Amino acid sequence: MLGTLAQYVGRLHRAYEGKESVEVYDYVDHKEEALVKMFEKRLKGYKTLGYSTVGEVKKEKQQLKLF
Repeated sequence: MLGTLAQYVGRLHRAYEGKESVEVYDYVDHKEEALVKMFEKRLKGYKTLGYSTVGEVKKEKQQLKLF
């Protein structure tokens, strides 16, 4: 999973003229247990890759800005 995640976000970091920053948004449906578990794995992967989360995490509706 980490390799796939690294590949996805790595594409966003490709440099091109005028690009100043990269933001990754990840969404989860907390009503589906399987999706929550997958999201938690991705969060661990983001941290392993050096990303951090910004903003307040809310249980019902969650949006993370990762960079």
